[in-house]
Amino acid sequence: MLRVMVERSKTRKAVSIALGVTLAAAGAGGFLYMFFTVVEPVKLIIWAVPAAAFATGVAILWDDLKES
Repeated sequence: MLRVMVERSKTRKAVSIALGVTLAAAGAGGFLYMFFTVVEPVKLIIWAVPAAAFATGVAILWDDLKES
């Protein structure tokens, strides 16, 4: 399979890093908020929302920082 390397502009990379940091922080914050403040049982699908946001942010950061 042919892999084409596309060079990202500095602006696009900065926006991508900002998005990754924002998603990771929002996911971690949402998870910690639910963990420490919610007292009634919460369905698993609700817990998946901040976990998915965190995982998406980490994946974006991983993709940007491994190519540096």
